[in-house]
Amino acid sequence: MLPFSTILGVLSFVVGLIVGASLVGLLMIVIAPSRRVRAEHPLPRDVETSLLLGQNPDEVTPPEPPKPDHPAPYSPNDLAELRRLSTEGRGRRKR
Repeated sequence: MLPFSTILGVLSFVVGLIVGASLVGLLMIVIAPSRRVRAEHPLPRDVETSLLLGQNPDEVTPPEPPKPDHPAPYSPNDLAELRRLSTEGRGRRKR
């Protein structure tokens, strides 16, 4: 004779099996690496901060190129070309 007489008995057994396996898995995830993690030396504060900010401490960042204070002045040829472009644009709109 089977130990399960109804479908509810089978269902409770399966649910108990799944919950038990989940709890064992969760305990292994939490407890197993904790000894190795505690045995490691902590990271220096500046390295930890840069990692949390998403920066790679081994990667050297190049200095930014200096930005000019004001843009370079336009040459007379550049200004004439801009005027020519603006008159072409006005002529096309009127058509």
